[in-house]
Amino acid sequence: MSEPSSPMRALIIAIAGAGGDLPPLMAVAGGLKQRGHEVRFLGDRPVADAVAALGAECTLLSSDLSLGAILGQFARGSQGLTVQQQGERFRDELADWSLRVAEVATGLMQNSRPDLILTSLFGIGAAALAAGPTPLVMVNSTFYVGPDPPRPRAADFSSRALPLFDYLVPMEERAGLVLHATDRVFDFDNDQLPPTHRYVGPLIWEPDSAAAPDYLQTSSDTWILATISSQIQDDVPLARAVLDAVSSRSVRLLMTTGGSHAKAEFDPIPENARVEDYVSHRAALQRSHVLLSHAGHGSVMKALWYGVPMVLIPWGRDQPGVAARAERLGVARVVPRDQLTAETVGSALDAVLENPTFGEAARSHAARLRQQDPVAVACAAIEAL
Repeated sequence: MSEPSSPMRALIIAIAGAGGDLPPLMAVAGGLKQRGHEVRFLGDRPVADAVAALGAECTLLSSDLSLGAILGQFARGSQGLTVQQQGERFRDELADWSLRVAEVATGLMQNSRPDLILTSLFGIGAAALAAGPTPLVMVNSTFYVGPDPPRPRAADFSSRALPLFDYLVPMEERAGLVLHATDRVFDFDNDQLPPTHRYVGPLIWEPDSAAAPDYLQTSSDTWILATISSQIQDDVPLARAVLDAVSSRSVRLLMTTGGSHAKAEFDPIPENARVEDYVSHRAALQRSHVLLSHAGHGSVMKALWYGVPMVLIPWGRDQPGVAARAERLGVARVVPRDQLTAETVGSALDAVLENPTFGEAARSHAARLRQQDPVAVACAAIEAL
């Protein structure tokens, strides 16, 4: 590969259908482009729309290769299966999808001859199958995923997610560099990473279309930002408990759904709450006193970056591990999924609002994190390959 001072040609295999998998990858891609490197994408329609703002080229995957659509079909078609069976079926469908995307990527590489392939956790299968001798870099959107984790995977991931790692971890091991979009201190102070892995810190990215609504910018009320998954995740009960919890409290709530649900699903909406598809979490967190979330890693990293304490209700996937890490830092109160009620959420919210130690801990970690430039760290590591 070229010396760090020479421009590289990077092929970026990106998908928007796997929740928080895309933003850290986009952050690094944008950083590489700003540093003079050529970035070209292979992705689905939402990726193509996001890439347009970067002024980069994107080869569009056919609609039958939309991972978001495949995940939606899986969620609707997995009724009657055990949790273990659901996980195994999703693993197999991801492996099949990866093989088909790899065929497209291989053809693209024959024409563009990139110096580097860059992808995410959910793209690593396709990238590893297509890479051949081309250097491969993976941007992991959550805490360390690889051999010898600091906690057993069964403690950090939902039962449905565990079979995925039978496929993903061996593929990840083919990467010459794995960048974790998280913080070593957050990740149980893990100092035992393999030589090809590196913590770079929160890699925060939002589309240019994300903004804060006027009512949030002009209000001096005590705002709570609540987020549920942008993927189909049977989390309407979580939203219902949050809405009911805030309805009797002297706060205002902004809930974002990522477009995963129709607003009518959340009726009745209390007078002190607003439900939106998309709002800039960056902007909202700078005006919020608490983040109330399903414990998505990206949302939690943003809250840490802006020094906002949290109430976390881990719902699935990697969220139990994210919530445990935030609780360990003293920045969050956790409500287990099987204890979810309006009363338990309200009690946790009161505790975080009334106990200043949560906010103090969050601001302390924010000050520490902001001493680094995660995108620059990630780009420099890629250039040094």
